[in-house]
Amino acid sequence: MLRRFSCALALLCALFVSALGATAQAASVPYVALGDSFSSGEGNRPFDGKCHRAEGDDSAYPRILPSLVGYVAEPSFNACTGATIADVWQRPQPKRGDQKIQLEYLSPATRLVTLTIGGNDVGFAEIVTKCLFRRDCTEGSLAEKVRERLATIRARLTGAYRLIRERMEPGGYLLVAGYPRLFLPGPDAGCEKLISQKEAEWIDSLVIQGNARIAKAVADATALAGNIAYVDVTERFAGHELCSKEEWLHDLHFSLHEGLNPFKGSYHPTESGQHAYAEAFAGALSRPAIRAALTLP
Repeated sequence: MLRRFSCALALLCALFVSALGATAQAASVPYVALGDSFSSGEGNRPFDGKCHRAEGDDSAYPRILPSLVGYVAEPSFNACTGATIADVWQRPQPKRGDQKIQLEYLSPATRLVTLTIGGNDVGFAEIVTKCLFRRDCTEGSLAEKVRERLATIRARLTGAYRLIRERMEPGGYLLVAGYPRLFLPGPDAGCEKLISQKEAEWIDSLVIQGNARIAKAVADATALAGNIAYVDVTERFAGHELCSKEEWLHDLHFSLHEGLNPFKGSYHPTESGQHAYAEAFAGALSRPAIRAALTLP
């Protein structure tokens, strides 16, 4: 009887040690966070440098994600406010200290990358600024420029995604998130004093159009490089846009953090919004195919 008990105990110990080993292996999945201000945590001070990477544990989704997904390691956090597609693969980002081309933060050992990019290429800051200070920003030269930018962004995103995948471990995964609508749909969309309901609806239509192109670029790049997934955040933010009772986006506010800036940090996710992003990425990482690709030897 004692011998049987000893054998059973040894078997349980072996299984426990094996499970711990598997957990440790899964928890070591290398993770690199790239992208723009929606990934850096812009608006949620304090920051760790000129890229405005939010320092708080709850202030930027790359810092939150490992606590939601047990197999993801702490991030190599390299997102940078103001980043464009060119800053991902082509050039060091201007005026951001020692920030390198974002591709250079990747290696063949990188198994997971998260990314938001494209909003600045469409002209996010210019759109918001001109809508704040013009009588009607939905018509004229700005609207024409935005249409031209939207027409070319899909191919440029596809190329950037493909290059990221080529720098990563072949079996790894690139997760690409879109952007939330900024304003509550319907008659309350015009609650901003300097932005009319018409302008708010136009801005949100651009977000939806941009997200559609991001999703299509993900599909295009997946066909070329494999293992890329689009992460939709619009439904997760629904009911928490600006003008809602519980906003997950910063309202318009002036900042002196980089000189007089009328909206640095405005219209970016609050800490609650960053948690929403983290939960959206965690949902993607719970998909069986993605989890298996990242955790199986």
